[in-house]
Amino acid sequence: MDLANELADQCEITLMVPEGARYIDRVSSAVSICQYQHKNSRTNPLLLWELIKKFKAVGPDVVHTHFGKATEIFSFLNRWLQLPHIATKHNPRKGRIFDRLSHVVAVSRQVKETIHNPSVRVIHNAIAPVSITHRKSRPERFTLIAVGRLDPIKGFDLLLKDMARLKFDFLLKIIGSGEERQRLAELVSILGLSDRVELMGFREDIPQQLNEADLVIISSHSEGGPVISLEALFYGNMLISTPVGIVPEILPPDLLVEHGGFAGKVEQIYRNYDRYSQLFRQLQEKYQSSFLLSNIASQHIELYREVLSGGLKSESNDHGYSGTDV
Repeated sequence: MDLANELADQCEITLMVPEGARYIDRVSSAVSICQYQHKNSRTNPLLLWELIKKFKAVGPDVVHTHFGKATEIFSFLNRWLQLPHIATKHNPRKGRIFDRLSHVVAVSRQVKETIHNPSVRVIHNAIAPVSITHRKSRPERFTLIAVGRLDPIKGFDLLLKDMARLKFDFLLKIIGSGEERQRLAELVSILGLSDRVELMGFREDIPQQLNEADLVIISSHSEGGPVISLEALFYGNMLISTPVGIVPEILPPDLLVEHGGFAGKVEQIYRNYDRYSQLFRQLQEKYQSSFLLSNIASQHIELYREVLSGGLKSESNDHGYSGTDV
């Protein structure tokens, strides 16, 4: 949504979404919204026919799809529509459709490595910073914060087991909702962390929460971005992470942690906080401008112009179809 809103300042953009999408209220009034009614399935013929009619009615110069499902659906439709198509892969999971397209964007170098295609450009995720009240002093307890949906892939269970080994007083806030909440709550109790861990659920004040904490932790097993790393870069005071997604492009090896190593790294930072926070401030000064949404939107506009100036290259698929230049 943020990218669509930012692009609306530089081009005419139509966002095609399912009818009644929950995030419509986040879309700028400068973005045209086209809603489709039929069930969002790759094999629903009613949906496919509806989408063909809507694409013809909109008449876009470029179609940009995100994630595998939308990319597969439009690639199939594009046998008949023959429109310039760009697709963005946001995660390192399997996605053979991206191997077959002429114009592919990866959100990190790690994601790019999962695409067997010479025509891949890395364009990172980005954010538009919001105003927050910057903390004037550190919290009384050493405060850590982890953010993400409560899903096994986020590694929160292993993070909790690591945190149970710490000997000093701390507070770990986990922000997010999901199916793992009950299991994590039980684990907190089993590990004796009830007075040191808060499962805070969904929050809309994440930038403020990041700024009020001493340390942001990303414990994911796999990520494409992740956006929380960028939010920490703008609002946080310190960040450590598993080496996922874009993180190794930002953090030095000393701030990358494998599961089983969080307790040792957190204690090291706790004992030498001023040195580590100064190091992180230097990283913030170095990288923040690279992840401003306005700059990333301009990179997309540049890509659209290149695609349009060069025409549409052939797109192969499992059925042996090849598109033609337009």
